[in-house]
Amino acid sequence: MRGLLRAALAVGGLTAAVKLVALLKDSLVAAQFGNGAALDAFLLALVVPTFLIGVAAGTLPAALTPAYIAQREHRSSASAKLLAGAVLRQSYRWLVVLSGVAALASVLLGWLPGARLDADTRDMLPLLAFVLAPFTLLQGVCAAWSGLLAAEGAYRASAFAPIAQPLGIALGIAFVPDPTVWTMVAGLLAGTLAQAAWLAWSLRVHGLSIRGVAMSRVPHHERAALSTALARVRVQYLPAVAGAILMSATTLVDQTMAAWLPVGSVSALGYGTKLSSVLMTVGAMALSTTLLPHLSALVARAEWTALRELERRLRWLLLGTTIPVTIALMFFSVPIVQLLFERGAFSAVETVTVSRVQAAYLLQVPGHLLGILYVRLISALQANRLLTIGSAINLVVNIGLNVVFMRRYGVAGIALSTAAVYAVSCAYLAVVAHRRLRAAEAESIRVVQPDSGSPLTRVAEASCASAA
Repeated sequence: MRGLLRAALAVGGLTAAVKLVALLKDSLVAAQFGNGAALDAFLLALVVPTFLIGVAAGTLPAALTPAYIAQREHRSSASAKLLAGAVLRQSYRWLVVLSGVAALASVLLGWLPGARLDADTRDMLPLLAFVLAPFTLLQGVCAAWSGLLAAEGAYRASAFAPIAQPLGIALGIAFVPDPTVWTMVAGLLAGTLAQAAWLAWSLRVHGLSIRGVAMSRVPHHERAALSTALARVRVQYLPAVAGAILMSATTLVDQTMAAWLPVGSVSALGYGTKLSSVLMTVGAMALSTTLLPHLSALVARAEWTALRELERRLRWLLLGTTIPVTIALMFFSVPIVQLLFERGAFSAVETVTVSRVQAAYLLQVPGHLLGILYVRLISALQANRLLTIGSAINLVVNIGLNVVFMRRYGVAGIALSTAAVYAVSCAYLAVVAHRRLRAAEAESIRVVQPDSGSPLTRVAEASCASAA
């Protein structure tokens, strides 16, 4: 517990530094662009790439890390690195395809029926979408590399590297005379390239190949074990992707439905989520980055008592810290928005709208962070199919509540709907995680027999087979 908390605090501190730079960038963007058509176009052009990156690369650690650690525990570190290299090689091919798909989908996003975008926003979207295609590819690669570094215990490198993106945009706006939306695009691309370079260097330091590993280059005595491990990763990856598609679709739905409201609603939604995003990103990075390797190791060793005690302590720690912080921040929502954004093109009228959105978004923080604990526990138990079911429930609830709340509360209703979705999601995840944990423990008891050879290996194999 102490080692986990030390690692979590280190990752949380670095992530907080990244988010502070991001808040500085958002303050500069607000002063320069306000809630205008240019910013709407830029944000809409990033919706689909962000969605696809989260689906394709963001879910990779949930499938790879448990198999990577099991391979390292039961075979060798070299075998685990071969598995990582083979997975990365396959990921690169898909990311190239997805970058093109993201560009085309972003163009079509502005022409969806019911979208109330002005002509300037629609005219800017196609060019923005295709210029940002390299961002999709680079960011996807960065997400895959960060997950692999976390599995190796290199938490700090993966947590600090994202600072390059907001820093690039902030420097562009601060030092370029008369900055435009293209200044933000150039800053984003330059920052993402710097992030990729830092992560590539970190991978090489830890002896991991950034080019990936072809099956033809794997030693013959390792191929059978590698094929089995790759199959295990695929079994867990597909449900994780399906779950991420459904869960990330809630963000896509929110952004799209915000476009049905008056001009500036997409930007108001973006500004309103900044503070809650800081809290959730810092907490989520600290938890998800450090928890998955730790929980996966406990599952691989069949240390069920330690696993249950860790879950209990973390549950009460998260609830005891997030609920008071959320209440305090909601109370000071208006002055926070004034401090962060009210200057230049951002007026007092916009402060009122954004503060309401921000207060509603803050309600999701406790449920979101507690839910991450159970998401990582489910992934460590190699039962990602349960996440797919939960994500489907969340999407249906999100669409229904958006329709109801946005009619009464406008853009703030979308934020309120999101908070309700995370509360429902957390309850579902807690129930199914405890059920799967009991099932895995019962399975390990049945498998460990006097003539079973290596109990530890048999327990891990039985748990993976049962989850699949």
